[in-house]
Amino acid sequence: MSDPSMTEQAALPTPAGSTAPADSGLPAASRAEPADFYAVGLHFKITKAYELAAIWLRRAADAGSAPAQYHLGSLHKHGQGVPQDPAEAAVWYRRAAEQGHARAQCSLGVLFKTGAGVPQDFDQAAMWLRRSAEQGYAVAQYHLGTLYREGLGVDRDSAIAGRWFALAAEQGSIPAQYQLGLLYRDGHGVAQDFAEAAAWMRRAAEQGCSYAQYGLGMLYQRGQGVPRDDDQAATWLRKALDQGYSGAALAVDAFGAPATRQ
Repeated sequence: MSDPSMTEQAALPTPAGSTAPADSGLPAASRAEPADFYAVGLHFKITKAYELAAIWLRRAADAGSAPAQYHLGSLHKHGQGVPQDPAEAAVWYRRAAEQGHARAQCSLGVLFKTGAGVPQDFDQAAMWLRRSAEQGYAVAQYHLGTLYREGLGVDRDSAIAGRWFALAAEQGSIPAQYQLGLLYRDGHGVAQDFAEAAAWMRRAAEQGCSYAQYGLGMLYQRGQGVPRDDDQAATWLRKALDQGYSGAALAVDAFGAPATRQ
């Protein structure tokens, strides 16, 4: 896809203009270097001045800045300051990804995984997610784990899925913590261990994951990995239900009065 040209010749805001006060610390366009373009663009993105962010990030991206290419892709993906266009996002993510930018590699991999802006291609998804995951990026490690869990673009292998989930979970990835808890609960790819299942589900549940709250509640209900405790079970199931997890409704109803205790 050809590059958009709508901002290519756009004038950069200067300290004297209405968009960048003289005391803002931002460089004037006449003396800015490509690194300045990225820094200013990121500043505007962080402060949610997305149209300005797109202008400055485009200048830096055109000059080859991988971080700018990644952030410009993000603007296109979410329609921030530019029309929402996942295909254009993929163009910029790829440019950054080919330079080794881990977050861009992950984002490009997710687009291939979901078929957003590019044809769905699990082989491509696995390739880009692996490149990112091997750099230690937790989001990519989680998504790569899901490919191994489902056998998409790779041979199905719960043990390998578990290893990627564990790497992401240790970095605080909430969905990875939940998925790792499921593997331990069910004994898929790891030795079945209800205590480990409860520990990982608790980490995710305490961060608001409704699926983990439901899973932890059921472990309390059954006394698996934790002492059986109907009040704890009801509390976690109620938290899941309150977040809209409908699967918890029947379990909550089964408790009757204890389910209302917080």
